[in-house]
Amino acid sequence: MENAPIRNPSPEQPGPRPDWRDSLAQLLRRVADSGFRPPRLSGKRLAAVLLVLLAVWAVSRLLKGSVREIEPGFAGVAVNKLTGDLDVLPSGSAWRPRVLYDLHAVRVSDQLLSGPAGTFGVSTREGVTAQLTVQARWAIDRRRLLSQWAALPADPAHELVAPVLASAFRSAAPAYDIRQLISEKREELASTAARTARLRLAESGIVLKDVLIGDLTLPPEYERGRRAMVDEVQNAERMDVTLKLKAKEVEKTRLEADAQKARTEKDAEAAASRRLIEARAESEAMKFLLAQKEKEITQKKLEAEADKETRVQRAQADAQVARIQADAEAQRRRTLADAEAYSIRATSVAQFENLKREAELISANPLIVPKTFADRLSDKVQVILTPSIGGEAFTGEVFKRVINGEPPVATPSSVTASRSSATH
Repeated sequence: MENAPIRNPSPEQPGPRPDWRDSLAQLLRRVADSGFRPPRLSGKRLAAVLLVLLAVWAVSRLLKGSVREIEPGFAGVAVNKLTGDLDVLPSGSAWRPRVLYDLHAVRVSDQLLSGPAGTFGVSTREGVTAQLTVQARWAIDRRRLLSQWAALPADPAHELVAPVLASAFRSAAPAYDIRQLISEKREELASTAARTARLRLAESGIVLKDVLIGDLTLPPEYERGRRAMVDEVQNAERMDVTLKLKAKEVEKTRLEADAQKARTEKDAEAAASRRLIEARAESEAMKFLLAQKEKEITQKKLEAEADKETRVQRAQADAQVARIQADAEAQRRRTLADAEAYSIRATSVAQFENLKREAELISANPLIVPKTFADRLSDKVQVILTPSIGGEAFTGEVFKRVINGEPPVATPSSVTASRSSATH
């Protein structure tokens, strides 16, 4: 990657511009074509107009190109042509007239040193000269750009950074063996040299950020000897590795046999344990089943006893209900019988009292019976009155009728029946 130059030795050259005479001629032709006729001016007015136009033209020439553009990643150093003062401008647009300032673009972003500029030789502890190729990332410190502007070279990458890095590596490399640099000490060497170079470059306003060792090239004779030694070492190591592999294969075979034996024993133990566990499980299951059967039998007995007790209680309840019903029915019948007997007694007493009253009435009035008889049968049967029966004879006749279950007084039907029988 090419490094951008630090300063621009000459001011920016303007591009080709059209002649002002041609522009003025075109303007006059356009005015003439449009038919415009300027008013006539006196000599003083014409001179004043010409002076104004000349002043405008001079100012435009002075201000033209005063806006400068600074690209991103760069800083502009503006040098005053009159006083020599310096001013640092950021990237972007800045107003600096060309007639008063010279503007130099300086790259302040990170730059990479690599390739031939980063290749140099170093000597190790054994005196072997090795070729190093490094890659360094660096940048110009913008804060110190004004103070270090005069001391900065035109090409800091080749004139400052590369020599300082080469010197730092050459002073740090003799502390290491070439074998160490090849195998493991490469990063340590880069860190040591970077610390030394960073301090030196900081004095010149340059910040060294990263340093890496890319390639390490050894002398041809040392490289051939090293390769031969490496081949011998590799052969010895290969033989050791082969022997170790054989030993490991033997050990592996023995371990596999032991593992197979242990696996067989473990499988047998596992099978025996499994059978023992299954037998125990079956025994426990049988015990559990027997306990469940006993519980079922006990439950069935309890259910049968409960059913029996329920039936006994139900039978007792039914018997008690039947007794209660029978007692109630007997009590009802006794009550009915007592009521009927009482009714009969009351009826008999009433009939007896009625008969007694009728007997007393008849005894007091003997003609009532024949008269009543005659009144009832007067429209059907011709009644012949006979001599009245004495009181005692009538009373005896009434008692006979009552004893025989006949009405105490003959009804018309009985009289008709007796009459018809008498006629026959």
